[in-house]
Amino acid sequence: MKVIQICGAQHAGGAEAHFLRFCIELNLFEGIEVIALVRKGSWLEEQLCHSNIKTYALGFRSSFDLITRYQIKKISHLEKADIIQCWMNRAASLTPKSSHGVKIGRLGGYYALKNYKSMDWLVGATEDICQHIREAGWNPERLSCIPNFVNLPAANDPIVSERLRDEMGLADKTVIITPARLHGVKGLDTAIEALKLLPEHYVYLIVGTGPEEASLKQLTETLGVQQRVIFTGWQNNISTFCYISDIFLVPSRHEPFGSVLLEAWSHQLPLITSDSQGALAITEHNRTCLMYEKHSATALKNAVMSLATDENLKQALITQGYQELLSRYTAEPVLNQYIATYTQVARG
Repeated sequence: MKVIQICGAQHAGGAEAHFLRFCIELNLFEGIEVIALVRKGSWLEEQLCHSNIKTYALGFRSSFDLITRYQIKKISHLEKADIIQCWMNRAASLTPKSSHGVKIGRLGGYYALKNYKSMDWLVGATEDICQHIREAGWNPERLSCIPNFVNLPAANDPIVSERLRDEMGLADKTVIITPARLHGVKGLDTAIEALKLLPEHYVYLIVGTGPEEASLKQLTETLGVQQRVIFTGWQNNISTFCYISDIFLVPSRHEPFGSVLLEAWSHQLPLITSDSQGALAITEHNRTCLMYEKHSATALKNAVMSLATDENLKQALITQGYQELLSRYTAEPVLNQYIATYTQVARG
C-alpha cells in the first residue's frame, strides 16, 4: 500500500515532530510505503533527508498555491497512491479531489472543516476533536478517532546527565522542564509567575523557540527570576534535558491533544499539566498527572509543592503514567489503528 503523507509547515514544532515520527515509524510496517510531500526549505525536508523515505519538496506558499496543488495531483497519479493523508489546513486545502487515492484529513486541533472539503475521511486525535467534527456537519460514518504516539527514548546515561547538571549549575537544584513553542497559548508566562512563588532551588528549563521569546525573557527580568530560567532553544531530541529534570510541566492554555504530555510519561517524569482540552482528554488527575487551573500561578505552585512533600504520590504518577503510555500511546497500537482505517477506506 502506497501512503502519501502531506504537511506544508515551515518550522519545527510539536505537530511537525509528530509528522516526522509518524512517517518514519509507519514506513517500517510490512506492506506500507510512505511518500512524504513537505515544504521546500522546511525543517521537515531537512530531517527527512536523513531517512529512507521518498520525499518531494513543494512550495506550499499559501492555501491558494496553484502550482503546489497541481504538483500534489501529479505526484499522486505518478506514484499511484492508495492513501493521501493531509496534516493541518494547508495540506488539506491544497489537495485536489481528483488526486489519486483516498484522501484522509488528520485533525490534531479544532480546525474549520472548510479546508477539508476534498477529503473522503477524517481522523481526529481525541474524542473531543471528533465531537467538534461531527458538530460541524461531517458524516460520523467517515470519521475515526486515533490518538498521537511517541517513541520510547534511548536509555539514560546517569554519568552524562550528572555531568550536564554540574556544567549547567543544577547539581543542587530541582529542575522543572517544559518543551514548547514559545507562544502565548502555551502558558509559559503563568509558569514563570509560579516559579517566582517557589523556593529558590527550583529552576525552569524552557525547551523551544517562538515569537514570545523576547517577552518571556523580559518577564523573567521583571519578576527577578532570570537566573532561574534557562532557555535552551529548539532541540530535535529533548531527552538530554528530560534526563536532568525532576518535574515535567505542560502549562498550556490551549492544547488540543498534546504529544508533549506523552513525553513526560515516556521519560518517566511526574507530570503537572494545566486543565487544557488535551490534558482533560488523555490524563487523569492524581493518577497519571497533577492537574491545575490553567490561569492560576498559585495553583501551579501548590501542585509543584505537593510533589515535594509526597514522594509516594510522585512515584505513583510516574508508574501509572508510564503504564498508560505503553498500553495506548506507542507506535504499534496507534499505527495499527491507522492501517486498519486505511484498509477500510481503500475498500470503499
